[in-house]
Amino acid sequence: MESAPIASWHDYVGLFLVALATLMYEILLTRIFSVTMSYHFAFMAISLAMFGLTLGALSVYLHPDDYNRVRLRPQLALSSLLFGIFAVLSFLLHCVVRFDPEPSWEGVGTVVFTYVVMLFPFVFSGICVCAALTKFPRQLSRLYAADLAGAAAGCVLLIYTLKITDGPTTVFVVALLASVAAGLFAADEDSK
Repeated sequence: MESAPIASWHDYVGLFLVALATLMYEILLTRIFSVTMSYHFAFMAISLAMFGLTLGALSVYLHPDDYNRVRLRPQLALSSLLFGIFAVLSFLLHCVVRFDPEPSWEGVGTVVFTYVVMLFPFVFSGICVCAALTKFPRQLSRLYAADLAGAAAGCVLLIYTLKITDGPTTVFVVALLASVAAGLFAADEDSK
């Protein structure tokens, strides 16, 4: 524990923003899926988020050397940036590919394709959140509080964001928040 890195305010705010953007995106996908697919596919977003976050956390657990003291903050910055990029790319791909839930090979293929494509943002979010929570053991309780506060703020912020804009534009807001988090993690690395 003596050699563990110390989290700075950049790390707290970055984790807050990633958690905020993740919850905004998850809830937003329930609305988007109910329009683009069908109402009973709306809650697929919840399983996407849970599975993707778990895959990201598993990646951190299986590759601990990628998150050592030297590489931790660049990895946090990269994973949060990739979360934002893939949130936009997967949404655009989802809008372009025709969803066909009919009981056929093509129908099953479109459901699987949609699930896999929409999974990527949550995997990168899971990497960032897990690395931030496990690699700063001295501040775990305060980092977890920042994570929970960000998630709660994301739920509330989505309501107000959707009052002034639409669903597709909100995906770009999510990507912007994740990119700001990446900038904070990267700025913290530059200050060391």
